[in-house]
Amino acid sequence: MSRTRIVKGKIVEVIEKDYNIFSESNIIYNAAEMVTEKGETKGVSYGISGKPENLGVKTCNYTPAAIGKGACDYYVNRMKNFMDRHTDCIHTPPVYYYGPLRDIKEKGKLSEYEKAVIRLKVLAQMRLSIFGNVDGHVEIEAAEKERLKKDNMLPHYSKANKTVIPTPNGSYGYKYCTSFTNELMPKLTKHGQTWLNQAKKKLQDYMEMGVVDKFFISKYNTSYNIKNSLTKKDGKTIIDKTGKKVEKFYTNIELYNTKFQSFAFATHPDAYNPLEMSKLPAQDLIRILLTPEMKEWMGAETWEQAWIMAKNMNYGSVTKSSWEQLKTDTKQAVESTKNNLKKYWDEIFN
Repeated sequence: MSRTRIVKGKIVEVIEKDYNIFSESNIIYNAAEMVTEKGETKGVSYGISGKPENLGVKTCNYTPAAIGKGACDYYVNRMKNFMDRHTDCIHTPPVYYYGPLRDIKEKGKLSEYEKAVIRLKVLAQMRLSIFGNVDGHVEIEAAEKERLKKDNMLPHYSKANKTVIPTPNGSYGYKYCTSFTNELMPKLTKHGQTWLNQAKKKLQDYMEMGVVDKFFISKYNTSYNIKNSLTKKDGKTIIDKTGKKVEKFYTNIELYNTKFQSFAFATHPDAYNPLEMSKLPAQDLIRILLTPEMKEWMGAETWEQAWIMAKNMNYGSVTKSSWEQLKTDTKQAVESTKNNLKKYWDEIFN
């Protein structure tokens, strides 16, 4: 249990274990400073503290409750559950759920990267000479209006004397779940859709195992197990029979953004399951693997295993019309990633 006190304008965190905490200045980046026994950083004092008189004690609830699974809103609700349990402290939720928290003053604004992407699209469409739009400002203004509309619908929270909102497009769980549901799902066969629905559910099942049950051992990502001392060197045998070390590892894992993200991505190979993928129709497997975000989402090793299967499948089962549509769709997807997947596309279609 952690207790937060306000002492002479500073936030003092009384702790029993190490936790990540966030200062007012770095909250929008979800940056973390690991707490040791005692120290001070960026205006935040923490460690073993005395007990000043007449100060109210603010407490956090470190016990995540199980929540409903199945829909992409699972990740939104995980974030909300965290915020409801950390109303008076300065902890922030994992970026993975629903993106980093940002100052409400940034509402409706695009990042410089997003603006640059829009400007490049304007150039590519050769609209400069036709409309006299020299910097893409028309498109940027339109995009910021749309962003503002969406930001106004987001939940607002108070953290470190700021009003903050999440950044869904900076997340992993929510962003990719909605992307695959809305964009990839309609292009798959019934078999492919069943597989994707199962994979989405398994991702959430495994996340609950780590966050709520405090026990997850990856079947396929054995390097994750070994690196974090969850298993012995074989990557399969639990490090201790009681499971106490595994439980300790997952306790309060939400407070450590980097550690949490490592755990979350370790669940992906298990959820996508190369053996189940091998049963998919050829056109489904190609569409899935050439979806731009899938290589990162699945994990490079699992993705490569699936790609080896894809190259050795019998494509005689794919009709000519389906093959041509598959070729067109995947080529567009590959080009959108600046040809990072082009060599893989060429292995199948050239």
